[in-house]
Amino acid sequence: NLSNQKFLLKKEWLIQNVEFKLKMIDLELSELYNRTVMQKVEHRIKKADSIARKLVKKGYKVSFENAAVRLNDIVGIRVVCLYSDDVYKIAELLKKQKDFTLIKEKDYIKNPKKSGYQSLHLIMDVPLTYRFVTEAQRVEIQIRTVAMDFWAGVDNHICYKKKPEEMKKAEADLKNYSAVISRMD
Repeated sequence: NLSNQKFLLKKEWLIQNVEFKLKMIDLELSELYNRTVMQKVEHRIKKADSIARKLVKKGYKVSFENAAVRLNDIVGIRVVCLYSDDVYKIAELLKKQKDFTLIKEKDYIKNPKKSGYQSLHLIMDVPLTYRFVTEAQRVEIQIRTVAMDFWAGVDNHICYKKKPEEMKKAEADLKNYSAVISRMD
């Protein structure tokens, strides 16, 4: 499908654009602190079935148009660094990018989720030019420490596809793991 190919191409270009900015920020901070700041940068484009599930969960009709307008995380980029101070410095420099527009900031480090999940999420619009037309493309950038990233993986593993009766114990376990990891950070 040609429109699907165009959609994916735009998303890949968006990822490259954001990852280039992140590479420049990493170079700047690594030089400033005389150490590597970003341990890894990962990305993903949400799959169609996951997009459909999220639209249904939010009460929207499943459509290409709704996905583009209603979802902020079709493209996700995760930045993992060593220290929580680095998280905020990276976020500060991203927000200072003249061509990036901050739409929403969710600080799950200062205000962890009920399960104990911690991360800083920036929802941003990034300009993308395709066939002489420039349009804003939405991206969610998650910034977290190595310890937070490890915990998020444990959270996903423990909670993924659990039965409702198993969730209470899983949530209690996660809260305990989260406290230990916060002390490590």
